[in-house]
Amino acid sequence: MFNKKYEKELYIMFCFVIPTAVPVIFWGETLLHAILTQCFIRYVLVLNGIWSVNSFAHLWGHRPYNRVINPAENSIVSLVSGGEGSHNYHHTFPWDYKASEWPYMRFNFTTLWIDAFSKMGWAYDLREASPAFVKKVIGEIGDKYNESSLIH
Repeated sequence: MFNKKYEKELYIMFCFVIPTAVPVIFWGETLLHAILTQCFIRYVLVLNGIWSVNSFAHLWGHRPYNRVINPAENSIVSLVSGGEGSHNYHHTFPWDYKASEWPYMRFNFTTLWIDAFSKMGWAYDLREASPAFVKKVIGEIGDKYNESSLIH
């Protein structure tokens, strides 16, 4: 596979070279400033935002889908990580490609990308939990306090 064979080269290209070149080429940024902002500040912030999912989303938030497990719904984590803060849903329905009942709410940009790739034929066989099944699970093991606001 192309992406496995050239994984390191692609990583360097998409994480460092292109993000540094774009500000220099398109809006005349200095090379030093582009390297500092893109290779250090942006990279560190993005990595820490993604890594925060398994820290913060397992500690704080509400558990509407499964009240007995530790992962929770956390909107701040969703905002920082591009949609991965719906952790209670993700752990209750791990086969659902959206990782959230609400495909585009709660800052779920990841689902937007997957849906775009699906329209191009690059992503297929996408599975998701039906609204009826989600409602059934909430009724059995979920926090029924917010049940009516969850079912779409």
